[in-house]
Amino acid sequence: MWQSDVRPDRVTALTLLSASADFGQLKIGKQCHCYVMRNGLLHSENVGTAIIDMYVKCGKPELARAVFDALLRKPVASWNSLVGGYLRNGNLESARKIFDEMPRRDVVSYNTLIGGFVQETRFDEAIGLFREMQRVGIKPDRITLASIATACGIVGALGVAKWILFYIEHEGIECDVHLFTALIDMFGRCGDPVTAMRVFEKMKRRDPSAWTAIIRAMAASGCGKLAVDLFDKMIQEGYKPDDVTLVGVLTACSHCGLVDEGRRIFRSMEGEHGISPQIIHYGCMVDMLARAGHLEEAMQFIKGMPIEPNDIIWRSLLSACRVHKDDDMASYAASRLEESSPGGTGTAVILSNVYASMGKWSDVRRVRLEMNENGMLKLPGCSSVEINGAIHEFTAGDESHPKIRHIERMLSEIDTRIRDVGYVPNTSDVTLNMDEEEKGVAVGGHSEKLAMAYALISTDKGRNVRVVKNLRTCGDCHGYAKAVSKVYGREIVIRDKARFHFFRDGFCSCNDSW
Repeated sequence: MWQSDVRPDRVTALTLLSASADFGQLKIGKQCHCYVMRNGLLHSENVGTAIIDMYVKCGKPELARAVFDALLRKPVASWNSLVGGYLRNGNLESARKIFDEMPRRDVVSYNTLIGGFVQETRFDEAIGLFREMQRVGIKPDRITLASIATACGIVGALGVAKWILFYIEHEGIECDVHLFTALIDMFGRCGDPVTAMRVFEKMKRRDPSAWTAIIRAMAASGCGKLAVDLFDKMIQEGYKPDDVTLVGVLTACSHCGLVDEGRRIFRSMEGEHGISPQIIHYGCMVDMLARAGHLEEAMQFIKGMPIEPNDIIWRSLLSACRVHKDDDMASYAASRLEESSPGGTGTAVILSNVYASMGKWSDVRRVRLEMNENGMLKLPGCSSVEINGAIHEFTAGDESHPKIRHIERMLSEIDTRIRDVGYVPNTSDVTLNMDEEEKGVAVGGHSEKLAMAYALISTDKGRNVRVVKNLRTCGDCHGYAKAVSKVYGREIVIRDKARFHFFRDGFCSCNDSW
């Protein structure tokens, strides 16, 4: 253009700034900025915003802020670019501050900050911002809904999840594959496989990610046979699974004891699907075999692996040895676990638990002493329950909830009623050398129990109780939930670190293989 003596205008500047932003060309972007300033184009429509966007994407938020402050008129798009710039550079607090200062916001403003909260795993704040968006009358779009679906799924907010689906159907929003997949994943994570399947069946066009999402949803909810059937149907319809799909279907086989199906699918990975098994796939197989009681086969499988087994594989074997009372193999697995993952908090906790269950109190003391010397802290158990759209969190022994006295009275009532139907505290997970009465007190304040008690006093009779736990549910809380479901006639759903447990009439969907 220069050589042809053609003078660049506003459109030229916008195009060049956009290209500089997309390719991270800071030097060219600065040259364009200088040209804009020399030729009085800064306050032309969208140019200032384009410069802000360019500096943001080139990693210079301080220059973006300087340009923003120099603008005479600050359109919403310029505010949005600045918020996005701070988020892009990991400064969520500054992004929130700019957002709060905005004189006017649009759907992009909310989408940008909600996406930032989700990316930083601040899911409760993302949901709170979504509620604010509704209060001020800004309609969410597909980007909003996909982001908030991720947040709802991870925190297990089924009430909000159902509202999202209702809103989409009521407003006639056309879902693309990405939004459909996000909804399937959301309901799968919230423990609602029926709605997840209903959403999947609505899809006119599917891709491998949608198939993977529904397979994983069924796996997490204990619908193992259905997950395998879906996997087979996916193959029949010509879709190619990836390594994540295989993890989902093998997990389903593991959780539901489908050993023959699991063996078949694992053998098909390389020959039929061209996927070389990774450590996570081997881990699924070890977990499946060990859970089903095939401990010797699991051990031989580990020895035949072409890659070195990691701590997750030894943990799976060790946990199964504990359940199936094989102390000799448990001792071997424990020694290998200590070798493969020395110094890890998770390793130390499971070793302490296993040694305690075997009555090896000297080993328990040794592991606990090492934890103290290395400054390792056991992650406290935390459970949450959604009541009327609000998330209530509890930690073990927590007394901070405003209704703690009501919760304590409910816990006392529950304890009396479930003991009448045969519940006895399972203290095998208590790693301290104390008498049984003291152990019973120790397990009495677990976070799941607090969450269940609060849900029972806060919801109508017959309503399901849904609890989200950050760790694996212990044996005592598992038995406790079974008894509560029977005595109170409620379905209790617990999503722990590993899977969903659906408790109905005194039975659990996992068939006691937690």
